[in-house]
Amino acid sequence: VASGNNAALPHARPTNRKIKKGDFVVVDFGVKYQGYCSDETCTFAIGELTGDQKNAYRAVLRAHDEAIACIREGTAAADVDAVVRGALGDQYSRFFVHGTGHGVGLEVHEAPRLAPNSQDILKAGMVVTVEPGLYYPGRWGIRIEDTVFVKNNSCEKITKMNKKLIAIK
Repeated sequence: VASGNNAALPHARPTNRKIKKGDFVVVDFGVKYQGYCSDETCTFAIGELTGDQKNAYRAVLRAHDEAIACIREGTAAADVDAVVRGALGDQYSRFFVHGTGHGVGLEVHEAPRLAPNSQDILKAGMVVTVEPGLYYPGRWGIRIEDTVFVKNNSCEKITKMNKKLIAIK
């Protein structure tokens, strides 16, 4: 769990900072069941957000959804990453500082890598994450992550959490 400026770190460390109004809170979690891992991240807001924060969240959600729509057997992992970066556009892509996703199985991070330089090709039966995010150093961060099962002509979301931006008053 990371909030405020700590949420601007993709792999944040715990601090004593209290969550405040205007913060994004990023929650990255998973479980292990019968030897298999899961991975999911959600971001929610505390109080009212600025227009810039709302627009950034919408951009990440759009990139997330476009990436999921392109995943199927035979898709190059680098192409999924390119879809995310294209959806984020010039305004946001410079704040996306990691790959789009990774395989999940017996380990939470395994092949394939959905990243710009990946040579991996998605195959039916693979389980991968889609986790675009934006990280504004010293300010705030957003990440939306789902785990999907790759099929012949599409993919199926394994994680089912609502991705609508929730603001806690």
